[in-house]
Amino acid sequence: MNTYYVIALGLLLAAPLHCQSHDSLGVDQTNKRPRFHISLNGIYAFLETNIRFESTSGIMGAKISMEDHLGMDKSRLMPMVSARFNVKNRHNIFGLYYGLPRDAYHVTRRELEFNGRIIEEGTEIFSHFNTNIYSLGYMYDAVSNSKSRLGLFVNFYIMTVATGVSSNDEQISENLEVTLPLPNFGAQAYYKLGERVGLFGIFSVFFLSLDDFSGAIHTLGGQVEFYLAPWLDLSLGYYLFDLNIEVDEANFTGIFDYVYQGPFLGLGFRF
Repeated sequence: MNTYYVIALGLLLAAPLHCQSHDSLGVDQTNKRPRFHISLNGIYAFLETNIRFESTSGIMGAKISMEDHLGMDKSRLMPMVSARFNVKNRHNIFGLYYGLPRDAYHVTRRELEFNGRIIEEGTEIFSHFNTNIYSLGYMYDAVSNSKSRLGLFVNFYIMTVATGVSSNDEQISENLEVTLPLPNFGAQAYYKLGERVGLFGIFSVFFLSLDDFSGAIHTLGGQVEFYLAPWLDLSLGYYLFDLNIEVDEANFTGIFDYVYQGPFLGLGFRF
């Protein structure tokens, strides 16, 4: 992740602090930019999903790649909807939603170790990994003027995960359904390159550890915005979401890593 952190730092520095003028401090920023912004995005996501189950003996099994070992799609087009409301001056409320259901049928090409058992070559495997992510947050514009903005935010993810693996010979039957509340902190930066072009970046990170759950979440994104009309913009960018979770529950003990990243195209509506 070191490379991502370097990129994130560069994106955030795109909103220079020295651009903040004295007259911008006391002006209601809602007079300078639309109060509502709704964005519809399509991400061509490259996916990586790994699961490790703990056996009944308490030993963590081998890592299973749901793409490489179980035949799930390695890339998918994923829709995302986001919205922002500039309440007053530097105060903003924002939210987003995206979801991605996946399932697969796969015949193993070699032996696999799964939850302490050996799965023979030629076994029929059925798997699914369905995610829905909702987020609501608050952002304060630490810097806000006609050329640049730097916003610091806190948001809460509500992530629902339903995943499972089973086989035709009933050697495998593992399922997990869990809803996870995940707080998150980060920063957004914007810099206006010209009358019709702007640069935008976002970075967030959080770590959490509870009695039966621990995890880490990282997001990183950057985009170029083209202003086609006073009410319409077009965005081209790249987005990364990285989640690592350890769960200890009655029906599941183990680890899963879930990463998707890829380019996206979006339309934004301002009013």
